[in-house]
Amino acid sequence: MSSSKIDTVSEYVRDNDKHAATLDHAFNVAGIGWYNIKYCLVLAMFLISAIVEPFGYSYVLPAAKCDLNITDAQRGFLSSVPFIGIVLSSFPWGYLVDTKGRKMTVICSSLVGGGLSIISAFMPDFSSFTVCKVFASLCIACPASVPYTFIGEILPPKYRDVTLSITNAMQILGSALVPLLAWAILPLDFSVDFGAYDFRPWRLLTIIYGSTFVLSSLLLSCGPESPKFLLSHGRHDETLEILKTIYSKNKGKAPDEYPIKQLQTEGYVKKEKIGFITSLKVQSAPLFKPPYLKWMALNSFIFFGIFATLNGLYVWLPDVLNRVLTGDGEGLTACEVIAQRLNETGSDVAICDDSIDTITYLINSIANVSCAVIAIAVSSSVKIVGKKKLLLAVLTLIGVFCILTNIVTQDILFAIFMSAIPIVGLAIGPVNAYAVEIFPTQLRGMAVSLSMMIGRCGSILGANVAGLLLNAACSATFYMFGGLLILCALSSFLLPNSKRDEVKKEIITRL
Repeated sequence: MSSSKIDTVSEYVRDNDKHAATLDHAFNVAGIGWYNIKYCLVLAMFLISAIVEPFGYSYVLPAAKCDLNITDAQRGFLSSVPFIGIVLSSFPWGYLVDTKGRKMTVICSSLVGGGLSIISAFMPDFSSFTVCKVFASLCIACPASVPYTFIGEILPPKYRDVTLSITNAMQILGSALVPLLAWAILPLDFSVDFGAYDFRPWRLLTIIYGSTFVLSSLLLSCGPESPKFLLSHGRHDETLEILKTIYSKNKGKAPDEYPIKQLQTEGYVKKEKIGFITSLKVQSAPLFKPPYLKWMALNSFIFFGIFATLNGLYVWLPDVLNRVLTGDGEGLTACEVIAQRLNETGSDVAICDDSIDTITYLINSIANVSCAVIAIAVSSSVKIVGKKKLLLAVLTLIGVFCILTNIVTQDILFAIFMSAIPIVGLAIGPVNAYAVEIFPTQLRGMAVSLSMMIGRCGSILGANVAGLLLNAACSATFYMFGGLLILCALSSFLLPNSKRDEVKKEIITRL
């Protein structure tokens, strides 16, 4: 065999047990195929579930407000509950992911979260419904962030960027499922008397939303653990067995034909058992020191802007669309229509009306499906466009759209601009792709969880601020969210070069 062939990614590796291969090279030899792809799709289902649950509030709460006697203030709080739970629990979930494993942690958290969400559908009043949702929300942080790390650790290096971006785009399908499922369930006319409460369509919808977590967990139960996690914990033989399985499934050959017989373990030291507090400190302290501190701060700020808009402002979209599209808005901006309706009624919720106009379902469904298709198409070209350019384009575009909503007087344009907000979710993939490159394996789960935890503080703030300002200072609301996204776009210039070799070189230099 010529020396040139040895340097290429090939199955013709020297049959020498003493010649240990790097994990990345071992992944390249194992290749990519249906085995990798199907588990990437399963992991994407967790991300979709983590979108369906909080976004589902935007349809469940308006439909449940009469049965549960929900006030505007209570609705605002409930809309924030999923994000409050994510913020409070991201740190411990990040710790468990890095110490106990990706697979078992995400499965257990999703089963508990999904089960509690389903149970909430049978609660008779606001208090019991809220308690179930609060505890369910404490489990969402894990499936909302860990799959990004997991996906990046079961693929050959050259496929990670594009796969993470496509998976991120598929997550937008979650926002498309929300109005589609609501449109299919909420207009149904049935009511079953259970004594303490009537079982109406919104309860069935709540069960369906929660079931997505359970389905995802069952599918992943047959999947592998992250090879990088296993190797980082000194489980060399288990890592090699998984790589053999990936090779066998992708190549259609026997596992024993896998040419890699030994993996490099340099940098992967089997950890001694230490106390919880000490372990937690070891997992998190390096993230708040050079060279990782600036990347944590930058990623967290960009996530803050993304989630403030995606989970904060957007959760009010069905309500705002319903008011604008059913009002007399000829020649008026959306904010002027909202102000007009408030002046006419004196209160936007004077009469308990839990109906949602069909046009709201239709526009939201079409817009979200379109956003998902566009997102998948754009993400497929991330290798050509580059992570940084994609991030800059997405944040700038949606930021401009938010600002333009204060100018346009056509209802359809307002609906298009606002319904395009899910596209901002495309920015999550590139930011997490940078995290996979920048942070080492033993810190990666914690880094992603913590940065997304800080970012989701934007969800809490965004949901409450939007709820307060849409009636009191409508125009300022859209200027504020649009300006925040544009500022995040400018901040993305500070991210490192997207080439993996240059990122590694920079980190090694700083170390």
